[in-house]
Amino acid sequence: MIEINKAGTLTTIQDAGRPGFQELGVPESGALDNFAFRCANILVGNPENTPVLESVLFGPEVKFSENIYIAITGANLGPSIDGNKVNMWETLEVSPGSTLSFSGFTGNGIRAYLAISGGFGGEGVEKVMNSYSTYVPGEFGGYEGRALRDGDVLHTGIGLEGFKGGLSLENPPSFGEDELIRIIEGPQGDRFAESAIHTLTSASYEVTPNSDRMGCRLEGPVLEHVTGPDVISDGNAFGVIQVPGDGKPIILLADRGTTGGYTKIATVITADRSKLAQLMPGSSITFEIIDQDKAVDLLREQEKALIALSKIQGLQLKFKVDGVLVDVVDDNERTFAVEDLENTNYVVTVSDGVSDHQVRVDISE
Repeated sequence: MIEINKAGTLTTIQDAGRPGFQELGVPESGALDNFAFRCANILVGNPENTPVLESVLFGPEVKFSENIYIAITGANLGPSIDGNKVNMWETLEVSPGSTLSFSGFTGNGIRAYLAISGGFGGEGVEKVMNSYSTYVPGEFGGYEGRALRDGDVLHTGIGLEGFKGGLSLENPPSFGEDELIRIIEGPQGDRFAESAIHTLTSASYEVTPNSDRMGCRLEGPVLEHVTGPDVISDGNAFGVIQVPGDGKPIILLADRGTTGGYTKIATVITADRSKLAQLMPGSSITFEIIDQDKAVDLLREQEKALIALSKIQGLQLKFKVDGVLVDVVDDNERTFAVEDLENTNYVVTVSDGVSDHQVRVDISE
């Protein structure tokens, strides 16, 4: 159990979000910095989609009631435990009665993530449409569908048995006031003047104060449409750059509307989503066009860092069967771990309780 002495700024419970419900008008939500979110969970021995706390600019003051592992990733908001500064991007062990606090914005990102071994659950914590993510405008998910308040109490789950900590991420990302954002053209580039994509990639844009979890609004040179800004409404993806009638681009984020009727000139690559999540109002960004193959390569490099961290931890390998996670064991009934993988092709024996079945499994990064 933890007690929130001070809530910080817009501290909410988030996980990977609730994809699959946009057709019903429900935004995906979820942690804006997905890489930091997943890394925090790995560092404390949690499954990657375990709910964490996301804070903006000023983190919470949290009092712990038991020995527990925690990890802080994302923006450096000046974390300390009992007044002593602590490192980010590594496993930390706290004792009963210890207090975690944050001094605030240090110039290295704006959103920090706090993972606790076992995650959060219990009274007041709502799982809605397969996700614990808080969608504040809709008042659902997370803790009572809202940002945390002073005095809130959160119950923690049971951490991974045998987990001993001692993990850290090599070469963690850092965030500045000037960022290069890589993009892929489209999907409606033909609805813009020929000069528009040149303008977008040659100019510098400033993040405005009215940016939020829905979108990153930019101030800078106007992007000119050919026949106007409107299209037949279609689906909105994370990172798509929408350009309304005033010609000023908006990068859509986790709490974006599910559909939109404005033209979209380009889309930010998945590997640069963390940069978007950590942009401070007043920051400047420039855009660079790359192709899809390069975007995939950059994402693979990012994923390799998490895979390497998981192997160090010795995470148990699990398969999902009809939506249920099941352990994988070897011929000696020993639980198989990610670090045990030597090949990419296996013949797996699956038992349905009556008979055994042979299944060929291909495993890739």
